[in-house]
Amino acid sequence: MKTTKRILKIEIERMDDESPDTSWLGEYSDARASEFSIDRAHDENCQTQSQIAKDAINKLERVFQHLSSHRQTIGNDSYNPYYWGIDDAIDIIANAQDKLAECDCGHESGDHREYRYFNPSCNYVDANGNLIDGNTPEDIRKYVAQDYARMEDLNNSGWGFIGIRAKAKIAVNSIQQTITSGGLWGIESDSDDSCFAEVQSEELADLRAQLYALGFSKRAVAAAIKESEASQ
Repeated sequence: MKTTKRILKIEIERMDDESPDTSWLGEYSDARASEFSIDRAHDENCQTQSQIAKDAINKLERVFQHLSSHRQTIGNDSYNPYYWGIDDAIDIIANAQDKLAECDCGHESGDHREYRYFNPSCNYVDANGNLIDGNTPEDIRKYVAQDYARMEDLNNSGWGFIGIRAKAKIAVNSIQQTITSGGLWGIESDSDDSCFAEVQSEELADLRAQLYALGFSKRAVAAAIKESEASQ
């Protein structure tokens, strides 16, 4: 008996990607991975997030260590003219560091997010905390802030990930079957139309090759694709 084959329909499917890889943006964690991690327990403009405050604390720490070393040299010699003055200076510096490290957004004890930190991706910092590709610390802080905003927008359903594949419904001796391309996943839903068009073209090429392998003629496949494009 002669085998009869027909292409009933070709279409492009877009499906939600339920388990996308978002590690290229960064990762949420209970632990801080580097100095560039974002502490989500505080507002973005909180003093605890300020690099100016962090730099000031570090500078004061160097002064603190210098004075502490000098204080050890003096020991218990209360007749030394610096004996009492150094102790007072050390206390002032310690208090200033504490003040600079204080939360001033009021969210430190009231945050209910699942993970406290957002850690940068390996695009900027390696496992040892070293900078990658010659980026400056200022560059990385800017990039991490952008990635964090992008991830938060994803979690708030501002955008998502999808998969795209081409699908053909065919009939072989009156038995209907469905043939699909391999599909590409992890596509950002707010990508440019040119991106979607390129992926769809690649998926159609994959499906076309499969249909040829099943014995469909180039004319039949081309006609089905043209009909599909006309109906979109």
